[in-house]
Parts: sequence; structure tokens; C-alpha cells
Amino acid sequence: MTPSPYPQVLPSRVDLIATTSARWRTYFEVVENQHADVTASGIGPLAKSVDNGLRVSLPVFQISQIGTGEHLLEAARKIGDDDYVEALRLFVKEEQEHARLLALVCNELDIDMLDSHWTNTAFRFARRTFGLRAELLVLLVAEFVSDAFYAALADGVGDPVLSQIFGRIQADEVRHLDFHAATLPEFLDRWPRPVFNAVRFGWSALVVGSALIVAVDHRKALRASGVSSIRYVGAVVKKLRTHKDRIFRARS
Repeated sequence: MTPSPYPQVLPSRVDLIATTSARWRTYFEVVENQHADVTASGIGPLAKSVDNGLRVSLPVFQISQIGTGEHLLEAARKIGDDDYVEALRLFVKEEQEHARLLALVCNELDIDMLDSHWTNTAFRFARRTFGLRAELLVLLVAEFVSDAFYAALADGVGDPVLSQIFGRIQADEVRHLDFHAATLPEFLDRWPRPVFNAVRFGWSALVVGSALIVAVDHRKALRASGVSSIRYVGAVVKKLRTHKDRIFRARS
């Protein structure tokens, strides 16, 4: 991936895999506002295929990250862990910052943004229909597909400014996966074994299914970045295999 020249305050790997909500709260506080200095100015002329792909894809990904997280935080407050609630709040704020960065890019490239999109509506409905655990799992689905998508753009978009911005977002998504993989299992372990196993299977299928949808709907941007739909889905599946046993820990 193209390295970003923007300074970033990054914790050690020990912090990245921290298992306590207090340490994750500290981590998010450390990196809060790390993208405040980023601008989208200086984007050079893009290849026509890249420009066409971004015009289709960026508005969809931008709108998916503008939520306030109020429903999620309200559910989290019932747990009684103030550190976890604050970590979640800062996680949501970081996602909103991604929306801001994508809006900067859209404005620079004169791309019209969306007021709504069916995928965003579907994910929002799924998150709000069930409890905290289900909402977090649905959020994780979005993290998996976004991680691979931004990685493709960062490596293949062909413009240094865009590569830096997409690389920053993708690096955050990697750490978001670590955050949820470290904190979510405690809640999932409370499910009875049959429910746990059924959710594990269904959730894995949802991740793969969502990757297939992205591979089709955003194939122009992926192909323009040198990544085939099959390769993209393979990247998501590989990441899923790496994290699934961390999120759904083996039951004794």
C-alpha cells in the first residue's frame, strides 16, 4: 500500500489488541482528530476509468458513514461500562471523519453525493431491529467490506493524494476490526451454544454475501484500481478467516 506522508499518532501493537474497554478508550482518545489536517486539494487528472468508478462508488460509501450512532450508544449504555461507551462514541466519530474525508474528495472531483441508498437503508434497518450484539455484528460486516475496498483504492487509484486519503481510511478500518474483535466476544459468549453457532454461521454468510454485492455494484472502481471482483471477494474472505475465531471464540 502507498504509505501516507501525513503524520499519524499510532499506538503499539499491544494497544491495538488491548482487551479492556479502558485501553481502547485511551487509544481512540490518542488518535482523535488525527485526520484534521487532511485536504483533498491537489488531485491530478484521473484516468477515465478511475473517475467513472469513483463517481459510482464514493457517494455510496460516503453516505454509509454519516450516522450519529445514537441508537448504538443508547444500547451500549445499558451495559454499565462507561469506558466502552466512550470508546464506541469515539469509534463512531472516526467513522464520521471518514465521511468528511470522502465528502472532501467528492467536492474536489465535482461528484454529487447521495441523500439515501438502498444498502445504507438496509444496514440501518438490520442494526436497529435487534439488540446491541446484532448491531455490532452488522457494523462489523461493513468494516470487512470497507477494509478491502479502501485497500484496493489506496493501491490502485493512481493518484498520490487519493492514495493517501484512502490509505488513511483503510488503516483506521483495520484497527476498527481489532477493536471489535477485542471487545465483542464478551457479549457473544453470553448466547446459548445453539444460538451462538447459528449466528456465527449466518454472520459469516452475511459477510461473504455483502462482499459479493460490493464486488458487483462497485466493480468499476475495483477494476479501475486493478482489482477484479473475484480478487476483492477473496480478500474479504481471507480477512474473515483471520478474524472469525477472534470474534466468535471457541466454546468449551
